[in-house]
Amino acid sequence: MNKLVEEINEIFNEALKKSGYVCDEENLVQECAVEGMGDYQCNMALSLAKVYKKSPMDIAGDIASQLEGNDLIENVSIARPGYINFFVKKEKIDSFLCDFDEKFDEKLNFCDKKVVVDYGGANVAKPLHVGHLRSATIGESIKRICQKVGCETIGDVHLGDWGLQMGMIIHELSLRHNEWVYFDEKYTGEYPKESPITIKDLETLYPEANAKAKSDEEYMNEAKKATLELQNGRRGYVALWKHILDVSSKDLKKNYDHLNVHFDLWLGESDTQKYYDYVIDEITRKGLAKTSQGALVVDITDESDKNEMPPFILKKTDGAVLYSTTDLATVVQRDKELGVDRIIYVVDNRQEMHFRQLFRCIERTGILEKNIEMDFAGFGTMNGKDGKPYKTRAGGVMQLDSLIRDVESKAHEKILQSGKDINTLSAENVENIVRKVAISALKFADLSIFRAKDYIFDIDKFCSFEGKTGPYMLYTITRAKSILRKAGFSASQKAFDTSYFDSSMALQLLSYKDNILRAYESLAPNIVADYAYKLANKFNSFYNSCNIINEKDDKKRLSLLTMTYVVERVLCDCMSLLGIEVLDKM
Repeated sequence: MNKLVEEINEIFNEALKKSGYVCDEENLVQECAVEGMGDYQCNMALSLAKVYKKSPMDIAGDIASQLEGNDLIENVSIARPGYINFFVKKEKIDSFLCDFDEKFDEKLNFCDKKVVVDYGGANVAKPLHVGHLRSATIGESIKRICQKVGCETIGDVHLGDWGLQMGMIIHELSLRHNEWVYFDEKYTGEYPKESPITIKDLETLYPEANAKAKSDEEYMNEAKKATLELQNGRRGYVALWKHILDVSSKDLKKNYDHLNVHFDLWLGESDTQKYYDYVIDEITRKGLAKTSQGALVVDITDESDKNEMPPFILKKTDGAVLYSTTDLATVVQRDKELGVDRIIYVVDNRQEMHFRQLFRCIERTGILEKNIEMDFAGFGTMNGKDGKPYKTRAGGVMQLDSLIRDVESKAHEKILQSGKDINTLSAENVENIVRKVAISALKFADLSIFRAKDYIFDIDKFCSFEGKTGPYMLYTITRAKSILRKAGFSASQKAFDTSYFDSSMALQLLSYKDNILRAYESLAPNIVADYAYKLANKFNSFYNSCNIINEKDDKKRLSLLTMTYVVERVLCDCMSLLGIEVLDKM
């Protein structure tokens, strides 16, 4: 994808052949590990030494001798124990950089699959908590990266709207408001269009109902009964459930919008209900379903299993379905109605066993019309400084809106400490800046860590304008925008000439699309975040070493502004892939 590196690889492949060496590696060069020794290096002499029983230094010398007179690379040197270091000619960098800029907006067309990214998983009637932050931010970024490489991508919130929590809430409401028509089984009229339940009601209903169910067996049994009656279509319960779903979904959308997280489909477990009987009947017809302790299950064990693989449950003993069945039905729905090629599940690492069971059941039963690639993109937990899952000061589960408010308050404090004069701005502009800085702090902290790892959320560190943080990234971008604005620069003026400065930043730019592909292949947004941070550092070093706006040499000034323009474009694109909104001014 990086055309410069592709051409360098071809040069080294030819040098290997002329030297009498054979190597199966496709990528022969990489960034030089030691600053100042070269732009790139080739380390193949180390592995070839074992094959050809020769000194790595001798092999490196043989290869280097074939590189003389090349019109792309120069200043070739050899370093122990057998590294070949070299620089790229400045004028060649300029031509590749110009081509990179001209084709920057073109689709990568690396993959044309139709992909569903399943990354919401919020439960209806429950407020979002910090655990939902990671699925939302990582999933949104993975979706955007998939789009960038050419996939037709669908983001699905996949609401938990059909399980026991609904039965708990309905049962609790029946105790509090037994006079409501929803609980009169003889009622045949129309149910109210306006919901009798508000979002504030829901914030307390589920926690209270859940606490009662844990301590009262009879209460739990009644909640299970209400769940089954809802799933079997009891009119009043379905009408009440629709109210709960509507009220809760509106609040969820508001919170997800605040995070700049957007779903293409707002479907839930209930939307797959029409496939429950099909899935169960089809598996039963194949003789793969059996009764075990009163439940209907599929045996998915395999001789190769080193650890116990629990059976896949289709129906519980009371006849109700649970999320194993709804997840299976959801895959069937995506197969039949969407015709997808791939499904990516962005969920907590602790659900890995469930998805292993799901994937095994699909493979074992052959329930799908075509093969669908399925990936478990698990993520770790966001922890406090004590190393335990992030909590409120009182020790309870931290709700996401509370966390956002805390981070906004800290971001406002850090902005003032940094000396940025936002007090002269309107209240609306201040609110916009604080919100974007806060969300950048939250999301960049999350996305700069490989998703499978746990991490410590340090609000002071992540809201800082220094170091590997979202605010630092936003400030770097606004600095670049400010330079271009003050200089009156327009894209039509572009002129590439890297002879005026260290070309390492230009070479970093050329590796951008390679990093996007790596992020896609690994489902790892942190690769984009790492790349962006490294580029931001190089740009800030470039800024500090050059007086860009006041440069008197017109040709040099135009070259410096051109590089600033390209860096700003790339950094903005990186932030977009991470789902982070940038600022024009700060």
